[in-house]
Amino acid sequence: MKKLLPFLLLLTLSACASAPAETTPLATPTPEPTAAATPAPTSPVSNLMPIPACWNTGSDLYELRWVGAVSGTDAGILLQTDYDTLTQAPYCTVPDCVHDSDACPAYLSDWSCMGVMAVDGTVYVYPTELHTGSNKTIYRVDPAGGRTAVTDAPDELPDDLLFAWCDETSFYGTPYPAAHKPNTLYRWDWQNNTVQSVPLTADETIAAYDGTRFLTARVVTDGQWPAFGNREQEDAVYNSARREYDWLDPADGTREKIFDRPYADGSFTAYYDGKIYYTGNFRNVYTDDQECSLLYYDTANDTEKTLLETLPLNSYATNLSAAFVTAFADAQPRYIRAIGGSVPFDEYLMDIETGELYPTPKITVEGVTRPAVLAAVTADGRWVTMSTPRDSEDPAYDVYALWNADDYLAGGQPTAVGTGWPDASSSA
Repeated sequence: MKKLLPFLLLLTLSACASAPAETTPLATPTPEPTAAATPAPTSPVSNLMPIPACWNTGSDLYELRWVGAVSGTDAGILLQTDYDTLTQAPYCTVPDCVHDSDACPAYLSDWSCMGVMAVDGTVYVYPTELHTGSNKTIYRVDPAGGRTAVTDAPDELPDDLLFAWCDETSFYGTPYPAAHKPNTLYRWDWQNNTVQSVPLTADETIAAYDGTRFLTARVVTDGQWPAFGNREQEDAVYNSARREYDWLDPADGTREKIFDRPYADGSFTAYYDGKIYYTGNFRNVYTDDQECSLLYYDTANDTEKTLLETLPLNSYATNLSAAFVTAFADAQPRYIRAIGGSVPFDEYLMDIETGELYPTPKITVEGVTRPAVLAAVTADGRWVTMSTPRDSEDPAYDVYALWNADDYLAGGQPTAVGTGWPDASSSA
């Protein structure tokens, strides 16, 4: 059966404040009331972006990698890859450091649920989700001097929070949602250590971003969801429901409706340059001959158009690395990842503007030929790919390569291939 497999983690945001209570003047003088505490400042919303697995500054790539396979631990190492030299090494300049204990700035004895970011030239490690027993502290990393605690997650943040978006000062996330129940998105301004929250409607998610606002998608229906998860009744509600797209301003929580369409006819695929892409016009549904179209809604002129009458492959995934744009660059990737065929799957890039498909080229590293998976883009427009020549996780090991974009799309070869850390000689 042909199926479409788009996926994006979706969220939302806002701020709330309570109005001061009215007071009635008294006939006799009274002492002046104690002044209310001044609310902690909250930074303005800036350039939003999804939280990436690897952090791309345009000149370097930072990542956390598991190194605890031998010891059976959750130990990780913070790595830096320099694009110009394609050298990769622990983010540590301590003399004679062997990077295997907490004496090393780049070594984390427990890297689970942790991420890395670089803001204004400073590198941090931070919690990507909050739960009982997890790390809840942001640390500043000095490659020569070690890690320094910056702040802990405030008590106002729930214990099951998953961060999926950020800007230069804040993380945005929701608890794991319950089906058809309202949810809440939290904004943690970690530089001021303040928290904002806004109620989300049932089945409302963040699909994409554009500058300082989120694109949300939500289910709108007059139907009654079954109380005990009856699949047949739930499908009937979905069949009559609409999928509504809105702009959400995370500064004040206001929403602006863009448009809606039948929920059952397809799903969100991508957002690029003011256009919302989604599948639709399904034919021969639930058969091996199922087909559908790729459409888009142009928010600039409020029109729906068809990009491709028939999708040429049997599955799509919008999981091109978030690092494929430079952090806080206020841009979206022009390409989506497309997968076709059967195991082992064929991989392609699709130009979301034209619908054209480009087979993913392969490179040979250490005698092993693997697809060159897009990982990032440099500040000067070169493409960075990664490949994993070893099946073993002892040690985890990736090799990066630099490409001219035209060469990659034409199925050519990279301009340079680096050496992963630890390299073959040091890990033999």
